Amino acid sequence: MVPIFFNNKQNLTFFFILLLITSASVTSLCVYGQNSTQKSLGLFSNGNNSVLNDVFNKVKDSVVQIATEYRSTDSPNQFFDTGTNSPVPAKFGSGFVYDKSGYIITNYHVVSSATNIVVTFNDGNTYSAQLVGADPYGDIAVIKLVDPSEENLVPVVFSNSTNLKIGNPVLAIGNPYGLDNTLTFGIVSQIGRLLPNSDSGYSIPNVIQTDAAINPGNSGGPLIDLSGDVVGMNTAIFSNTGAYAGVGFAIPSNDMLRIIPSLIKSGSYEHPWLGISGFKLTPDLSESFGLPRNYKGVIIDNVVKNGPADRAGLNGITIQVDRDGRQQIIDKDILIGVDNVPVTRIDDVISYLDINKKVGDSINLVVNRNGQVLKLTAILSPRPTLSLQDDLSSSPAGPNNNPYAPFPDFKLPQLPDFKLPQLPDFKLPQLPDFRAPG
Repeated sequence: MVPIFFNNKQNLTFFFILLLITSASVTSLCVYGQNSTQKSLGLFSNGNNSVLNDVFNKVKDSVVQIATEYRSTDSPNQFFDTGTNSPVPAKFGSGFVYDKSGYIITNYHVVSSATNIVVTFNDGNTYSAQLVGADPYGDIAVIKLVDPSEENLVPVVFSNSTNLKIGNPVLAIGNPYGLDNTLTFGIVSQIGRLLPNSDSGYSIPNVIQTDAAINPGNSGGPLIDLSGDVVGMNTAIFSNTGAYAGVGFAIPSNDMLRIIPSLIKSGSYEHPWLGISGFKLTPDLSESFGLPRNYKGVIIDNVVKNGPADRAGLNGITIQVDRDGRQQIIDKDILIGVDNVPVTRIDDVISYLDINKKVGDSINLVVNRNGQVLKLTAILSPRPTLSLQDDLSSSPAGPNNNPYAPFPDFKLPQLPDFKLPQLPDFKLPQLPDFRAPG
């Protein structure tokens, strides 16, 4: 250390001022450090408990495990089993209490084709349940407990999912791999995702993306905020292995609240339908059409015959093949707006319809047809049966072959087959022959 010498009062005064400033700065840094530490630790520490533990305790009695029995596809008269000789519940999922009358919310893919549904609560009480209503397109189902009179039902509280922001902390509660009451923690990674659903042929719009660990068996469980309110329902994962890879998806609470009452009342929900497939206009395509490279819109690939868009006058693309076998789009409709709302992706169209429209509503379409801007009006009808989806997938650039699809390798997680571990054979050691001395 280098010694400091003071030759006069001025230098001494300057030293004391510098010392005061340094002390104040150190104190401020210490206070800031303490506040930052308290803020970060506050999430995980609250006296003897953590905030996360408090939230879990608030919701745990509302979350249920759902076990289902299925008919084997190989032998229609036998239950799907796990290698034993007796029919047993073979698959597990999750759900949560909707109201005190015994309605439980879960994913459609958790209970579809089930021959028997068994619901188990946190206290160990088990009840049979029946399917009340299902929306395969939105992957939402409502089941109802059979005679839940002995159960103190605790309905969840729903939060407004439109208030979610990227980075908000969220928790997932469910039964991954049949392990009941499992809590995982993460953040909202993104909002407004379009979730492809290969089973129904339609995508689920406006989905929440999260990095909270979601695994097979979590499907149907709630995604909650730090107040313990439900912001979504855990539905799917993006993974090449079927296990957690940091990308999970949840159906927003506002979508559930819009669909569930109809499922309880009538057993189904009608999604508004336009009858188109399309893909995003890229800069290279824009340039080839003589448009600015940053021109935005959806190229209408195919239009279902006699569907709402067809009746409104919307056309699919016309492709011409030259002598060298190269394809060229010669006629095209580019959808650039719906009800004066600009659209850039097919996701925007699907989300707008599902959130803002219902069957029978009219919708205004703004279309660029080979350079001429047109305004068309369509009357929305219910989605047709799934068999009609062949009309949409027949084109090489249809929705199932769209090169701009965000998740081309996307699958709903398989519900796990679950077995209790076999206990090893155990024998007491043989004691040696023992005789008292003679």
